[in-house]
Amino acid sequence: MKARCLTAAVLATTLGATSAVAGSSQDGFRWLSENDEILREGIIWNDRIGDGRDRYKSGGATQSWVVPEGRLIDGRFIEGRASYLELQARALVMTPDNVTIGGVAGDRPFAQYASLGAFLRSYDRPVEDGRMTTRAVEDRIGIEVGLLGDPLPLFEIQEMIHNNGGFQLNNMRVLDTEVLVNVEGRRTMRWHMQLNDTDLEFAPYVSGSAGMRENSVRVGGDVIYGSSLEGRTWNIDPGIGALIPGGSKPRSGANWMMWVGGDVGAVATDAFLDGGFSRDGVSVPREELVARVRVGFMFEYENVALGYSMTWLSEEFEDQSHSQVIGAVSLKYRF
Repeated sequence: MKARCLTAAVLATTLGATSAVAGSSQDGFRWLSENDEILREGIIWNDRIGDGRDRYKSGGATQSWVVPEGRLIDGRFIEGRASYLELQARALVMTPDNVTIGGVAGDRPFAQYASLGAFLRSYDRPVEDGRMTTRAVEDRIGIEVGLLGDPLPLFEIQEMIHNNGGFQLNNMRVLDTEVLVNVEGRRTMRWHMQLNDTDLEFAPYVSGSAGMRENSVRVGGDVIYGSSLEGRTWNIDPGIGALIPGGSKPRSGANWMMWVGGDVGAVATDAFLDGGFSRDGVSVPREELVARVRVGFMFEYENVALGYSMTWLSEEFEDQSHSQVIGAVSLKYRF
Protein backbone atom coordinates (compact mmCIF):
# COMPACT_ATOMS: atom_id res chain seq x y z
CA MET A 1 0.00 0.00 0.00
CA LYS A 2 1.36 3.39 -0.98
CA ALA A 3 1.37 5.78 1.96
CA ARG A 4 1.35 9.50 1.18
CA CYS A 5 0.43 11.36 4.35
CA LEU A 6 0.36 8.97 7.31
CA THR A 7 1.52 11.59 9.80
CA ALA A 8 -1.33 14.05 9.26
CA ALA A 9 -2.85 12.98 12.57
CA VAL A 10 0.41 13.61 14.40
CA LEU A 11 0.78 17.08 12.90
CA ALA A 12 -2.81 17.89 13.80
CA THR A 13 -2.44 16.80 17.45
CA THR A 14 -3.25 19.56 19.90
CA LEU A 15 -2.15 19.75 23.51
CA GLY A 16 -4.89 20.03 26.07
CA ALA A 17 -5.32 19.85 29.84
CA THR A 18 -7.50 21.38 32.48
CA SER A 19 -4.68 22.58 34.68
CA ALA A 20 -0.91 22.80 34.35
CA VAL A 21 1.98 24.89 35.51
CA ALA A 22 4.75 26.26 33.29
CA GLY A 23 8.32 26.25 34.57
CA SER A 24 9.77 22.77 34.02
CA SER A 25 10.89 23.72 30.51
CA GLN A 26 12.57 26.85 31.88
CA ASP A 27 14.46 24.75 34.42
CA GLY A 28 15.53 22.40 31.66
CA PHE A 29 16.81 25.27 29.53
CA ARG A 30 18.77 26.62 32.49
CA TRP A 31 20.47 23.24 32.87
CA LEU A 32 21.24 23.06 29.14
CA SER A 33 22.66 26.58 29.11
CA GLU A 34 24.86 26.04 32.19
CA ASN A 35 25.82 22.40 31.60
CA ASP A 36 29.41 21.54 30.59
CA GLU A 37 28.95 17.78 30.19
CA ILE A 38 29.45 16.15 26.79
CA LEU A 39 26.11 14.48 25.99
CA ARG A 40 25.66 11.32 23.92
CA GLU A 41 22.89 10.38 21.49
CA GLY A 42 22.96 7.09 19.64
CA ILE A 43 21.15 4.00 18.39
CA ILE A 44 21.83 0.68 16.71
CA TRP A 45 19.13 -0.33 14.24
CA ASN A 46 18.29 -3.44 12.25
CA ASP A 47 15.32 -4.82 10.37
CA ARG A 48 15.69 -8.17 12.15
CA ILE A 49 14.54 -6.53 15.40
CA GLY A 50 11.73 -4.76 13.52
CA ASP A 51 9.60 -6.82 11.15
CA GLY A 52 12.05 -9.74 11.32
CA ARG A 53 13.01 -9.63 7.65
CA ASP A 54 16.44 -8.95 6.20
CA ARG A 55 16.27 -6.53 3.27
CA TYR A 56 16.34 -2.94 2.03
CA LYS A 57 17.62 -0.71 4.86
CA SER A 58 19.21 -3.66 6.60
CA GLY A 59 21.23 -2.31 9.51
CA GLY A 60 23.21 0.61 10.86
CA ALA A 61 24.34 2.68 13.81
CA THR A 62 24.39 6.39 14.61
CA GLN A 63 26.33 8.03 17.44
CA SER A 64 26.57 11.74 18.31
CA TRP A 65 28.67 13.59 20.86
CA VAL A 66 27.05 16.89 21.81
CA VAL A 67 29.60 19.38 23.17
CA PRO A 68 28.28 22.48 25.04
CA GLU A 69 29.58 25.86 23.94
CA GLY A 70 31.03 26.49 27.40
CA ARG A 71 33.74 23.89 26.72
CA LEU A 72 34.71 25.67 23.50
CA ILE A 73 34.39 29.45 24.07
CA ASP A 74 33.73 32.02 26.75
CA GLY A 75 30.24 33.41 26.27
CA ARG A 76 27.64 32.45 23.67
CA PHE A 77 27.72 31.42 20.03
CA ILE A 78 24.28 33.04 19.68
CA GLU A 79 23.05 35.60 22.21
CA GLY A 80 20.04 34.41 24.22
CA ARG A 81 20.45 30.78 23.17
CA ALA A 82 22.12 27.68 24.54
CA SER A 83 24.29 26.25 21.76
CA TYR A 84 26.08 22.95 21.24
CA LEU A 85 28.50 21.47 18.70
CA GLU A 86 27.36 18.03 17.61
CA LEU A 87 29.87 15.57 16.14
CA GLN A 88 28.11 12.62 14.51
CA ALA A 89 29.40 9.32 13.15
CA ARG A 90 27.17 6.81 11.40
CA ALA A 91 27.26 3.77 9.13
CA LEU A 92 24.62 1.72 7.34
CA VAL A 93 24.09 -1.16 4.91
CA MET A 94 21.34 -1.39 2.29
CA THR A 95 20.51 -4.54 0.34
CA PRO A 96 17.96 -5.89 -2.17
CA ASP A 97 14.85 -7.84 -1.20
CA ASN A 98 16.36 -11.34 -1.04
CA VAL A 99 19.96 -11.32 0.14
CA THR A 100 20.31 -15.08 -0.30
CA ILE A 101 20.14 -14.79 -4.12
CA GLY A 102 21.72 -11.35 -4.56
CA GLY A 103 20.28 -8.40 -6.40
CA VAL A 104 18.20 -8.55 -9.56
CA ALA A 105 17.11 -5.88 -12.02
CA GLY A 106 14.61 -3.44 -10.54
CA ASP A 107 15.57 -4.19 -6.93
CA ARG A 108 17.43 -1.88 -4.53
CA PRO A 109 21.21 -1.90 -5.15
CA PHE A 110 23.70 -3.02 -2.53
CA ALA A 111 25.16 -0.01 -0.72
CA GLN A 112 27.50 0.51 2.22
CA TYR A 113 27.99 3.98 3.63
CA ALA A 114 29.84 5.64 6.53
CA SER A 115 30.06 9.32 7.41
CA LEU A 116 31.20 12.00 9.83
CA GLY A 117 29.25 15.18 10.43
CA ALA A 118 29.49 18.43 12.39
CA PHE A 119 26.39 20.42 13.33
CA LEU A 120 25.59 23.54 15.32
CA ARG A 121 22.56 23.13 17.55
CA SER A 122 20.90 25.94 19.49
CA TYR A 123 17.87 26.34 21.75
CA ASP A 124 16.18 29.62 22.52
CA ARG A 125 14.93 30.37 26.01
CA PRO A 126 11.38 28.99 26.47
CA VAL A 127 8.64 31.56 26.72
CA GLU A 128 5.23 31.20 28.34
CA ASP A 129 2.62 30.36 25.73
CA GLY A 130 -0.65 31.18 27.47
CA ARG A 131 -1.05 29.73 30.95
CA MET A 132 -0.68 26.07 30.09
CA THR A 133 2.68 25.48 28.46
CA THR A 134 6.00 26.91 27.34
CA ARG A 135 7.28 27.19 23.80
CA ALA A 136 10.85 27.00 22.51
CA VAL A 137 12.64 26.70 19.16
CA GLU A 138 15.49 24.29 18.45
CA ASP A 139 17.71 24.65 15.36
CA ARG A 140 20.27 22.23 13.92
CA ILE A 141 22.42 22.92 10.85
CA GLY A 142 25.66 21.43 9.61
CA ILE A 143 27.53 19.32 7.09
CA GLU A 144 28.10 15.59 6.61
CA VAL A 145 30.93 13.99 4.62
CA GLY A 146 30.45 10.32 3.79
CA LEU A 147 32.07 7.49 1.86
CA LEU A 148 29.90 5.27 -0.31
CA GLY A 149 31.27 1.85 -1.30
CA ASP A 150 34.71 0.31 -0.88
CA PRO A 151 37.02 0.19 1.05
CA LEU A 152 34.37 -0.08 3.79
CA PRO A 153 34.17 -3.51 5.53
CA LEU A 154 30.41 -3.45 6.15
CA PHE A 155 29.49 -6.13 3.58
CA GLU A 156 32.16 -8.44 5.04
CA ILE A 157 30.70 -7.92 8.51
CA GLN A 158 27.22 -8.72 7.21
CA GLU A 159 28.48 -11.89 5.52
CA MET A 160 30.05 -12.98 8.83
CA ILE A 161 26.76 -12.40 10.63
CA HIS A 162 24.82 -14.40 8.05
CA ASN A 163 27.35 -17.26 8.38
CA ASN A 164 28.24 -19.22 5.25
CA GLY A 165 25.95 -18.56 2.32
CA GLY A 166 23.09 -16.64 3.92
CA PHE A 167 24.29 -13.44 2.25
CA GLN A 168 24.99 -13.47 -1.49
CA LEU A 169 26.72 -10.31 -2.71
CA ASN A 170 26.17 -9.59 -6.42
CA ASN A 171 29.08 -7.38 -7.48
CA MET A 172 27.14 -6.24 -10.56
CA ARG A 173 24.54 -4.63 -8.26
CA VAL A 174 26.88 -2.77 -5.89
CA LEU A 175 27.13 1.02 -5.90
CA ASP A 176 30.59 2.34 -6.77
CA THR A 177 32.90 4.28 -4.48
CA GLU A 178 32.12 7.99 -4.08
CA VAL A 179 32.64 10.73 -1.51
CA LEU A 180 29.30 12.42 -0.76
CA VAL A 181 28.93 15.83 0.89
CA ASN A 182 25.59 17.04 2.23
CA VAL A 183 24.25 20.05 4.14
CA GLU A 184 21.49 19.29 6.66
CA GLY A 185 19.14 21.60 8.53
CA ARG A 186 16.20 21.14 10.91
CA ARG A 187 13.97 23.53 12.88
CA THR A 188 11.81 22.14 15.68
CA MET A 189 9.14 23.98 17.65
CA ARG A 190 8.74 22.47 21.12
CA TRP A 191 5.58 22.99 23.18
CA HIS A 192 6.25 21.63 26.67
CA MET A 193 3.53 21.07 29.25
CA GLN A 194 4.21 20.16 32.87
CA LEU A 195 1.47 18.01 34.38
CA ASN A 196 1.41 16.74 37.97
CA ASP A 197 4.23 14.18 37.92
CA THR A 198 4.75 13.90 34.17
CA ASP A 199 5.53 16.06 31.14
CA LEU A 200 3.90 16.25 27.72
CA GLU A 201 5.69 17.65 24.70
CA PHE A 202 4.58 18.33 21.13
CA ALA A 203 7.44 18.86 18.69
CA PRO A 204 6.60 19.59 15.03
CA TYR A 205 9.56 20.20 12.70
CA VAL A 206 10.68 20.84 9.16
CA SER A 207 14.00 19.52 7.85
CA GLY A 208 15.96 19.77 4.63
CA SER A 209 18.88 18.01 3.01
CA ALA A 210 20.90 19.38 0.08
CA GLY A 211 23.96 18.01 -1.64
CA MET A 212 25.37 14.86 -3.17
CA ARG A 213 23.74 12.19 -0.98
CA GLU A 214 20.14 13.43 -0.88
CA ASN A 215 18.03 16.45 -1.78
CA SER A 216 14.79 16.40 0.18
CA VAL A 217 12.36 18.27 2.43
CA ARG A 218 10.48 16.59 5.28
CA VAL A 219 7.69 17.84 7.54
CA GLY A 220 6.74 15.94 10.67
CA GLY A 221 6.45 15.93 14.42
CA ASP A 222 6.40 13.92 17.63
CA VAL A 223 4.24 13.67 20.73
CA ILE A 224 6.36 12.72 23.76
CA TYR A 225 5.02 11.81 27.20
CA GLY A 226 6.98 10.84 30.28
CA SER A 227 8.52 11.67 33.62
CA SER A 228 11.86 13.10 32.52
CA LEU A 229 11.47 15.38 29.51
CA GLU A 230 12.84 18.70 30.72
CA GLY A 231 16.49 19.41 29.99
CA ARG A 232 16.78 16.55 27.48
CA THR A 233 18.27 16.64 23.99
CA TRP A 234 16.67 14.82 21.04
CA ASN A 235 17.85 13.84 17.58
CA ILE A 236 16.46 12.08 14.50
CA ASP A 237 18.42 9.34 12.79
CA PRO A 238 19.07 10.45 9.18
CA GLY A 239 19.00 6.92 7.81
CA ILE A 240 15.64 5.63 9.07
CA GLY A 241 14.04 8.58 10.89
CA ALA A 242 14.03 7.01 14.36
CA LEU A 243 13.75 9.44 17.27
CA ILE A 244 16.88 9.39 19.44
CA PRO A 245 16.54 10.47 23.10
CA GLY A 246 19.79 12.10 24.18
CA GLY A 247 21.48 13.26 27.36
CA SER A 248 19.39 14.86 30.05
CA LYS A 249 19.35 16.82 33.24
CA PRO A 250 20.37 14.40 36.03
CA ARG A 251 17.38 12.88 37.79
CA SER A 252 17.21 10.37 40.64
CA GLY A 253 15.24 7.16 40.81
CA ALA A 254 13.31 5.56 37.98
CA ASN A 255 11.99 7.56 35.01
CA TRP A 256 10.33 6.69 31.73
CA MET A 257 9.08 8.17 28.47
CA MET A 258 7.21 7.11 25.34
CA TRP A 259 6.67 8.75 21.97
CA VAL A 260 4.82 8.53 18.68
CA GLY A 261 5.53 10.57 15.56
CA GLY A 262 6.73 10.59 11.99
CA ASP A 263 7.10 12.67 8.86
CA VAL A 264 6.34 12.89 5.17
CA GLY A 265 9.03 13.82 2.68
CA ALA A 266 9.52 14.96 -0.89
CA VAL A 267 12.74 13.46 -2.28
CA ALA A 268 14.30 14.99 -5.40
CA THR A 269 17.48 12.86 -5.45
CA ASP A 270 18.79 9.88 -3.48
CA ALA A 271 22.28 8.64 -4.32
CA PHE A 272 21.50 5.19 -2.88
CA LEU A 273 18.73 4.68 -5.44
CA ASP A 274 19.87 6.94 -8.30
CA GLY A 275 23.16 5.14 -8.93
CA GLY A 276 25.37 7.42 -6.84
CA PHE A 277 25.90 11.13 -7.19
CA SER A 278 27.33 10.73 -10.70
CA ARG A 279 24.29 8.59 -11.63
CA ASP A 280 26.43 6.17 -13.64
CA GLY A 281 25.94 3.27 -11.23
CA VAL A 282 23.10 0.82 -10.63
CA SER A 283 19.81 2.71 -10.26
CA VAL A 284 16.10 2.04 -9.78
CA PRO A 285 13.06 4.34 -10.26
CA ARG A 286 12.33 5.81 -6.82
CA GLU A 287 9.23 7.21 -5.16
CA GLU A 288 9.19 11.00 -4.87
CA LEU A 289 6.92 11.05 -1.80
CA VAL A 290 7.80 8.91 1.22
CA ALA A 291 6.57 8.57 4.79
CA ARG A 292 7.97 7.39 8.14
CA VAL A 293 6.03 6.57 11.33
CA ARG A 294 7.74 5.81 14.65
CA VAL A 295 6.84 4.68 18.15
CA GLY A 296 9.18 4.07 21.07
CA PHE A 297 9.81 4.04 24.78
CA MET A 298 12.71 4.36 27.20
CA PHE A 299 13.19 3.38 30.85
CA GLU A 300 15.80 5.17 32.91
CA TYR A 301 17.20 4.47 36.37
CA GLU A 302 19.72 6.86 37.87
CA ASN A 303 22.53 7.09 35.28
CA VAL A 304 21.50 4.23 32.94
CA ALA A 305 18.68 4.11 30.37
CA LEU A 306 17.54 1.54 27.81
CA GLY A 307 15.22 2.36 24.91
CA TYR A 308 13.55 0.60 21.98
CA SER A 309 11.69 2.02 19.00
CA MET A 310 10.08 0.79 15.78
CA THR A 311 9.97 2.84 12.58
CA TRP A 312 7.71 2.07 9.63
CA LEU A 313 9.11 3.15 6.25
CA SER A 314 6.88 3.44 3.19
CA GLU A 315 8.06 2.09 -0.16
CA GLU A 316 11.04 4.10 -1.45
CA PHE A 317 11.32 2.78 -5.03
CA GLU A 318 8.76 1.66 -7.60
CA ASP A 319 9.41 -2.10 -7.62
CA GLN A 320 9.73 -2.38 -3.83
CA SER A 321 7.46 -5.28 -2.89
CA HIS A 322 6.66 -4.17 0.66
CA SER A 323 7.21 -1.41 3.16
CA GLN A 324 9.44 -2.30 6.09
CA VAL A 325 9.62 -1.92 9.87
CA ILE A 326 13.00 -1.33 11.52
CA GLY A 327 13.79 -1.73 15.19
CA ALA A 328 16.32 0.43 17.06
CA VAL A 329 17.93 0.05 20.48
CA SER A 330 19.62 2.78 22.52
CA LEU A 331 21.67 2.41 25.70
CA LYS A 332 22.49 5.54 27.70
CA TYR A 333 24.78 6.04 30.64
CA ARG A 334 26.46 8.83 32.55
CA PHE A 335 30.01 8.52 33.90
